[in-house]
Amino acid sequence: MKSQAIAEGRKSSHDGISASAFALDAFLPYRLALLSSLVSRSIQKLYEAEFDISIPEWRLIAILGSDGPMTANEIRGRAAMDKVQVSRAAAKLSKSGHILRRTDPDDRRKSTLSLSETGQSIYNHIVPMALDREAFLTSALTEKEKADLIKLLEKLTKRAEKMTSKSFL
Repeated sequence: MKSQAIAEGRKSSHDGISASAFALDAFLPYRLALLSSLVSRSIQKLYEAEFDISIPEWRLIAILGSDGPMTANEIRGRAAMDKVQVSRAAAKLSKSGHILRRTDPDDRRKSTLSLSETGQSIYNHIVPMALDREAFLTSALTEKEKADLIKLLEKLTKRAEKMTSKSFL
């Protein structure tokens, strides 16, 4: 897929930089993905064996536990997950009795997902452990660094959302 600069015939700020000069370890998207993967795998170890749920399934449980009932499309937007991931995770969680699906009486194509009692119990069990992992991770930072990091991540998230819009592509 072409970048916006290429599509519009503009020069990129990185024109003339060779691929051999690319430093993967300094590439922010790589570093963010690596950190996310390491943290997710760490937390996954807490719930995979006991509850037999995957990372996408935990994300659905976490979102529904935190934000309350919502549609699959709302979850997709909240979790930045694709339609297939949400659909598969919701199907497995529904089959195992961890979430409930209520069909909208006015629009039978639309359904709202919510946690069942067992789903809420899983959420209540995992959240304190996940928060302990977060505390361990962020203990390497000062309070100011933590606050700055959150602000920076919010800025980058908004910018990344713009990058995924049709007008940017």
